[in-house]
Amino acid sequence: MKDIYRIIYEKLDRVGVFSVNQYAVIERPPDLPLCIDRLAGDVYALSQNPTVDGVVIADPDMEIRVFHQNRTAEPLSFQDRNGKRVVYPEPGKVDLKAKNELAEYLDRWLSDLLSKGYIRSQ
Repeated sequence: MKDIYRIIYEKLDRVGVFSVNQYAVIERPPDLPLCIDRLAGDVYALSQNPTVDGVVIADPDMEIRVFHQNRTAEPLSFQDRNGKRVVYPEPGKVDLKAKNELAEYLDRWLSDLLSKGYIRSQ
C-alpha cells in the first residue's frame, strides 16, 4: 500500500500543480477558485479565498514541499480563519501531530478538489 505522502504527490500531479512556474488559478464555478503559487523550486502553496464579511481570507491555505525524486509531498503549514499550524516550528524540530493531521487533511482536500474537476489545463 502506498503511503499518504506518495498519494498526495500523485493527486498534486493530477491537479496540475507541478506545471505551475509562478502562479495559476483554476476556476470551477460555482465553487471557489483554487490558487496555486510556486514559492520555491520545491515548495507550493494551495489556497481558496472566500470573502467573509467583505474581507478576502485564505481558508484554507497550505504550503507543501515536494520531493520529485521520491515522488512524495508533505504539508509544511496550514492556515485558515482560525489560525496557523506549522509542521516545522524551528530548525531540527517537527510537530508530528501537526504533520500527520495536515497530511490527512491535504489528502481529503485534494480528493475533494479532483472530484469537483479542479484540473489545470496546460
